[in-house]
This record gives sequence, structure tokens and C-alpha cells, in this order.
Amino acid sequence: MPEPIDDVRHLRAPRGIALLWFAMLAGPVAWMLGLNAQYGLVRVACAKQNMLYLHGVSVLTLLLALAGGLAAWREWKRTGREWPGEEPGAIARSRFMVAVGLLASALFTLAILSQWAANLFFNPCMAI
Repeated sequence: MPEPIDDVRHLRAPRGIALLWFAMLAGPVAWMLGLNAQYGLVRVACAKQNMLYLHGVSVLTLLLALAGGLAAWREWKRTGREWPGEEPGAIARSRFMVAVGLLASALFTLAILSQWAANLFFNPCMAI
């Protein structure tokens, strides 16, 4: 039988809702920002012959996506470690947002690592 959730007020408070949105959107937003930043920095990195700019963007976006996953994990533990059901209310909404956050964080962490691997093994300056 699942444990009752003691602090439902947290899930309804603005800070708790903002944390749920961060957990859900951190991975996709990190990937999108990283993709655009790397696209813009390729010419700068090639002109200076220094790929640290691109690697720095990859590290920062990876950390942001992992932070979203960590926030989702913490909220998942707080909401009772259950998969979301069809019942209404703050707990079911929070469980759904946390589940999406965990899955999105995993997916976009892999996407960021894949793009970083491409920067490690292929010279982006060859395409310019």
C-alpha cells in the first residue's frame, strides 16, 4: 500500500509548482539552448582553433539536463514513488509532471552526450 503524502501544500505552492516545471522542462530547454549556442560558436571556435567553447557548452547543458533529472527524482520520492494514475488532484498532476521530467531528462541527456561525441570525434571546422 502506498505511503500517504504528508506535504501536499508543497505541491500546490508556487515554489513547488515551479520546481515541477523545472524538472519537466530542464532537459529539453538545455538541449535546445546547447544546440543553438554550439551552432553559433562553431565559427568562433574554428577561427581561434579552440574547441573549448563547444565543449564548455556541452558540459553546461549536460549539467542543466542532469539538474532537471535530479529535481524530478527528488520530487518523485516526495510524491510517493508511484506511476501517475488517472485520479484528479495535485498529487496525480505532480506524479505525471515528475514522470515526464524523468523521462525527458534521460532522453535529452543522451541527446546532449551524442552531440558532444560528434564534437569530440569529428572536426566541425571541416564543414565550414
